[in-house]
Amino acid sequence: MKFLKVIPVVVLILALMACSFTVNVPTVRTGVTQTLEIKEPVIADAQVNKISIEMGAGSLKLSGGATDLIEGTVRYNVAPWKPTITRQTDGITLTQKNTSNVGVPDGNITNEWNLKLGSSPIDLSLSAGAYEGDMDFSGLAITNLAISDGASKASLRFDSPNPVEMQHLSYKTGASNVELLGLGNANVHEITFDGGVGSYTLDFSGDMKNNVNVRVNSGMSDLTIIIPTTARALITITGGLSNINASGTWTISGSTYEYGSTGPMITINIDMAVGNLQLKQQ
Repeated sequence: MKFLKVIPVVVLILALMACSFTVNVPTVRTGVTQTLEIKEPVIADAQVNKISIEMGAGSLKLSGGATDLIEGTVRYNVAPWKPTITRQTDGITLTQKNTSNVGVPDGNITNEWNLKLGSSPIDLSLSAGAYEGDMDFSGLAITNLAISDGASKASLRFDSPNPVEMQHLSYKTGASNVELLGLGNANVHEITFDGGVGSYTLDFSGDMKNNVNVRVNSGMSDLTIIIPTTARALITITGGLSNINASGTWTISGSTYEYGSTGPMITINIDMAVGNLQLKQQ
């Protein structure tokens, strides 16, 4: 009976394969590379300046050192991709439109963002397509941080402490290679990380002052969690995980891994479909 049910489906597939059809794929017109200069001052009446960055596929370099709220350049060679800058009463939005319906380029696309942020408290959100990201938040005053991207290769780091408390750090990504480094310096209370298929590292090294709650959801991936020896950790694992490698001294009870007796507590809940998990002490 099962064989008879499959026959009509097979016939339909063969009939569709016999049909010919034409798909008109749009062309992305590239031209002369242009540079947009960005230099936006702090909004004086806002206690926290909100910065929203929306970019398409390309590369992003983001760091501190600006004298204004945000400054830098965007180099692009697709005319409709020229970013627009909008100032609100509490922040700035830097948007690159017309990048979602990408077709076949008629040359090499240039879309390079090189931005610096100032020292004022910032609530930062970033939305990107397939991109390469190098983000150094060392010493910046970040109160909230939200990042979402598509297929990416990105590194986010805190090499020195955040001078203000960050309430929430969220990162949502697709098929990608992402590193979050120096999270102990982020001075953050809550972290959520949602990944698809890829390789991910969450490194909690740094001068951690407060307890932090972390939730990780991922698909088929390689996940590495690095815990400093100056902190405690309570890690609970659910899902169809295939392999766990815990290096160092851990107390293991079922799917719960504990480490340390002194220092701030890092509580991590991991829901992982399938893949490899490495727990490291450093």
